[in-house]
Amino acid sequence: MPRKNVIRKSALSPTVLIAGGAGFIGSHLSEALLLQDARVIVLDNFKTGRDFYIGHLLTHPKFALYDADINVGFPPEIESVDYVIHLAGLEEYLYSEEQVNLDALLTNAVGTKNLLDLANRSHAKFLLASSIYVYQGMMSQITLDSYFGRTNIEEKKYSATEAKRYAEALVWEYYKKNDTNVRIMRLPEVYGPKMDLEASGNLGRLLKELMDGKDLNIYGEGVEKEHYVYVNDVVSGIVRALFNDRTVGKIYSLIPPEPYSVLEIAFLLKTLANREIKVEFKQKIKEMEPRQAYPDTSNLKDLRWEIKTSFKDGIIKTLMWYGYDVNQHSFKPAKFIEEKNREKTLIDSLTTVEGKVSPEAENELISSLSNVAEFHTPEEIKGKKEKKPFPLAEAIKGKISIFKNLFKKEGRSQTKPQSIPPAGKSRNKIMLSIVPAVLFALILLTVGIPSFMSYAYAKKATSDIREVPVLLSQFKTTEAQTKANSAFQNFSKSQRFFSQLGWAFSLTGNRDMYNSSSKVLSSATYSSRAAYYFSKAAVPFSSMWETIKPNSEKEFSAEEFEKYRSDFQTARNSFQLAQAEYKNVDKDDLPGPLKEQITEYENILSAAGQNLDLFADGMNSLPDIIGIDSSKKYLILFQNNNELRPTGGFIGSYALLELEKGKIKNLSIDDIYNPDGQIDVRELETPESPAPIKEFLKEEKLYLRNANWNPSFPQSAREIQDLYYLITGTKTDGVIAVDLYFAKNMLDVTGPLFLTAYNEEISASNLYERTQFHSEFNYENGSDQKRSFLTVLGSKLLEKMFALPSGQLPVFWSKMYENLEQRHMQIYLTNNPFGAVLQREGWDGSLAGVGKDYLYIVNSNLGGNKANYFVRNTMDYNIMSETRDGLLRGNLTLTYEHAGEGTAWPGGIYTNYVRILTQEGSKLTGARIVYPDREEDIFGNMIITKAGKYNSFETPVLIEPQKRVQLKVTYDLPIGLSINANNMNYSLFWQKQPGTQDDKFSFKFEPPFGLETGQSSFDGTLTGDKQFNIALDPK
Repeated sequence: MPRKNVIRKSALSPTVLIAGGAGFIGSHLSEALLLQDARVIVLDNFKTGRDFYIGHLLTHPKFALYDADINVGFPPEIESVDYVIHLAGLEEYLYSEEQVNLDALLTNAVGTKNLLDLANRSHAKFLLASSIYVYQGMMSQITLDSYFGRTNIEEKKYSATEAKRYAEALVWEYYKKNDTNVRIMRLPEVYGPKMDLEASGNLGRLLKELMDGKDLNIYGEGVEKEHYVYVNDVVSGIVRALFNDRTVGKIYSLIPPEPYSVLEIAFLLKTLANREIKVEFKQKIKEMEPRQAYPDTSNLKDLRWEIKTSFKDGIIKTLMWYGYDVNQHSFKPAKFIEEKNREKTLIDSLTTVEGKVSPEAENELISSLSNVAEFHTPEEIKGKKEKKPFPLAEAIKGKISIFKNLFKKEGRSQTKPQSIPPAGKSRNKIMLSIVPAVLFALILLTVGIPSFMSYAYAKKATSDIREVPVLLSQFKTTEAQTKANSAFQNFSKSQRFFSQLGWAFSLTGNRDMYNSSSKVLSSATYSSRAAYYFSKAAVPFSSMWETIKPNSEKEFSAEEFEKYRSDFQTARNSFQLAQAEYKNVDKDDLPGPLKEQITEYENILSAAGQNLDLFADGMNSLPDIIGIDSSKKYLILFQNNNELRPTGGFIGSYALLELEKGKIKNLSIDDIYNPDGQIDVRELETPESPAPIKEFLKEEKLYLRNANWNPSFPQSAREIQDLYYLITGTKTDGVIAVDLYFAKNMLDVTGPLFLTAYNEEISASNLYERTQFHSEFNYENGSDQKRSFLTVLGSKLLEKMFALPSGQLPVFWSKMYENLEQRHMQIYLTNNPFGAVLQREGWDGSLAGVGKDYLYIVNSNLGGNKANYFVRNTMDYNIMSETRDGLLRGNLTLTYEHAGEGTAWPGGIYTNYVRILTQEGSKLTGARIVYPDREEDIFGNMIITKAGKYNSFETPVLIEPQKRVQLKVTYDLPIGLSINANNMNYSLFWQKQPGTQDDKFSFKFEPPFGLETGQSSFDGTLTGDKQFNIALDPK
């Protein structure tokens, strides 16, 4: 049934309109496109199409069918599409007396024009399916009675040929005059499952005769040849031609290397017949013009298309689809036959004439079943389970037996009487053996059982509670509640059993161990209770995840958060009680095994506290962020970190994301040069470019692509929002920036993506290279090459992310957290309280507000190339004090090693504009650049300015390929950070630049004279912000 919602092109998935999509070829094409996650819209008037061809697709969420005549127009719901495929009228020429010539002519004339107009309006790619027989034709010279031929068959065939010629002419006109993105695919005879045997020429007739049990008739000599292509190969050719930019304005004839004659087909079918049939030669009814055509196929190499299904295999598949039993004995694999024969022999040999199983057969049967897994019902398994004796029960049972033997009546002995010891001595020995046994039993009952049960319940509870975070990350809130409740019950039972052991700990002088262990159990009990209510409160987030997915039919409302708010408050209260109990724990008093695990629990408490705070803020802010009450629009910036800029990289592309009522309403991805081009075309007044951009990029005006110059992402984001509003008139509610490392991390989760439009696979390993190839190779400003690639890649990645199975969601959320922590993703929200949370967590890309020593190295590639990709960065920072007043001096060395070769793009000279952000009050004391062959003092040329509250020391540094250059800077830290009697601590916050990943760092603190400290030297890779705290003591 047709969908009622408006259909428009979207970056979430390509939208393909197929005219004549309910026909033989169209139905196969629809299935193939849906398998590639495309959205398929079919228009068909069912003159040649069949509803049962596509009936199974009607329930697919990305499929829509309209009973429409393209000669009249399109349903009003269809606004725009990405691709238009014109298959309508293609099958009109087939040999069927029911077809109407007029319909074929109109469909290929008026219908073609209507589809071309839609393609123009939508800026869509258009493909016309034509026929290789457009080379042929016949028309009357003196009468209209038989204008296209002498027979009904000739009339239909050649009228359709003329119609296709006209359709091709229309396509040519639109290509020439309107620059429409078009291509033509000329097809031969197409066969395969669903083909109409009544309307498929000689092949269809012969197949029908075979399946009807008739002899095969050849009219004439049977030497006429035609080209045949299996329908799956045709679909492959259409897809390859449509999703390929190099096919614009081209004509492709999709034919196999060799044609087949009617005679060859008949004898092929004879070999496939499941009975004896004859091939009968009959007189030709009427002479027809030969249909064989040999078009030029030299350009098929552009498509990398070839026949995958041989003619014989295709015929077999077609017959089998129709239910015909294709000579099964001839085509059954030998291995299968051998297994069947062996199976039959085995069964036959099991029973002798008397009806008994022979030993040989029995052994063979047992051998053949030895690899089969045994299956039991739950009841059978329960019955078969071996009952292991409980150790304590066995011990008690053994002692009880002593009493049984003691009071056992003596019967008459059949053996010779032995010498009996004196009664008193015997009784004393028995009593001596009873007392220890009774004491042992009492200890087991009062200590052993409570200890064992407390441990067993605690172990089970620990196992359950560890599963809760994983289940919540998979949005399995019901299962999480079950596990959390189980943990709560088991921790409570463990507490009860453990409380019975207090006397034993006191007796042995370990009362402090008991108290601390008891507090741990109490804290864990409260934690599991908090986890239970938190799992209930997380239900709205699970609903939101399902709602926001593309093509989801679910709806979301803010009331869902309100409904579970009380559960969240209960969770928070329980968690605070858990923290309070844990504060009374002395880790030194805990027993060894528990002491080893308590650190893990401590980390869980810390992480849970942070998550609860985020959760609380999220419950309040998320409804507004996802546009529950009003639509929200967000700019997404795609930053290429291989052309490094202050907030992560050069902005080559961007997306506009619109959320409404918790759903993705629209996502459009575009090249940044398109809005930037409007600044010049409309002569818009924009702010001046920063001085370095003016100097090195020669741009006086500020464009969007360079507007991320401020190292504080919120400041750059506001600048970008203002520019975007000036250009487009669209106000946005936030800005999100991601770089190539973000995409790589996501591809690590989703796995490689196959982009049908480019016929290639994009993975984490080739992402950079393929992005650069499609983004920059032969790229011209304003073209849609980059936009097209990033649209397909971005939408495919988005779809893959939303389609992740629940088992992969924990890894997905872990990667998202990693992206935020490593600044590969930055989020700025306008006028939303959650923005303060993002700033607190360091996820908004702002400059950290600290009062301690601060260091932030900001590199910017202003060479118009990707040279920094080839450069290895090392940062060495030393702090020392050389004066009596304890004033600290910073010595910073930045080393750049260019591993690139030559000056060819994308490499070349790395023109790096370096900014060193230090704490306000710092004073520059020296600066020099060390080249391989010389050293240059640049102290007098250093630019000193402000970035937020911080001082910024700035200078350009040029690094040639295969060279190593060092920038050495010294400065005094603010007086307030000096080491003296009132301040014996030093702290450093080292902020990481977005878009960087492998920069090496080292930090060394040299204590002032007379003072000492513990570890004072650190090094590694700067994958995130770093904090160092050093306490000093007198020697």
